[in-house]
Amino acid sequence: MVLKPNFPRPKWLQRFLSKKGEKVRINFGGKVYIGFTILVGLAAVNTGNNILYILLSFLLALMGVSGFFSRYNLKKVKVHLIPPNEVWCCKSTPFKVVVENRKVFPAFLIEVFERNIDLKKDFLMVEKSAEGEVKLNFPKRGVYKSKSLEVRSTFPFGLFERSFLVPLDEEILVYPKPIEVKVKPPLSKPRREKGESFLHFRRSGEGAVEGIKEYAGEGMRLIHWKAFAKLGELYAKEVAEETFLREVIVDMDKIPASDKEERISKATYLVLHFSRLGYAVGLKYGEREIPPAAGREHLRELLKFLALL
Repeated sequence: MVLKPNFPRPKWLQRFLSKKGEKVRINFGGKVYIGFTILVGLAAVNTGNNILYILLSFLLALMGVSGFFSRYNLKKVKVHLIPPNEVWCCKSTPFKVVVENRKVFPAFLIEVFERNIDLKKDFLMVEKSAEGEVKLNFPKRGVYKSKSLEVRSTFPFGLFERSFLVPLDEEILVYPKPIEVKVKPPLSKPRREKGESFLHFRRSGEGAVEGIKEYAGEGMRLIHWKAFAKLGELYAKEVAEETFLREVIVDMDKIPASDKEERISKATYLVLHFSRLGYAVGLKYGEREIPPAAGREHLRELLKFLALL
């Protein structure tokens, strides 16, 4: 039976050494420094020269000081990655990187790194909090999952690189890249509207009534029945023509495209185009259909549908 010494550690030392998932990598300068220290140690042992022993003690003490301060430098450092509201494929998008330092003394030479999304941001000094902007470019649409951010530092002498991982909970949804589609402006009256085969315009209501006029065979739907009840003659509603067409359904299966990705990109452009024009936009893809609606939340629902196809 082997007995292992179990010396009680002070609480401050336990807190200091409690960082989980921390890694230390020896830089090139650190390897040179360690090699030089070993040579000085061998020379001191072989020659018995007191000056070499003093130099060896100084080198070892400096290495210990470097390890202590590099460990303290990353203590109580928190990092947050804040994405924008919309992230588009093949478009440089600004993300916010926020570093919080919750200890008394500043943190130096902090680097935030993530390989999967090509993120790298340096902070020279962080007293309490610092934020920076990094532009990321995503080559494909869909959901990007990143498990963690790596926070690392070479403080104080650059001999060693100490790092730890910060877990990420959020997923980044990347919308498709819009490809322009030339479409004819819709005519105001639905019965005259033909348009492209992949666009289906519908009337969402009678439009805004601007007044009444003498009835000239406009149809039962446009008869002003209140005026007929009062005056005993037929009058028709004067409707603002530009309000006839307010709904459009984009039929993705009929969009001319060489492949699926191009079809999705063109559908994205059409959704954005008609949303800006004030239309209630819907989507049809195979047997799946999203009814036309307006508003920012509905637009995000359409873009999410396209991003996840």
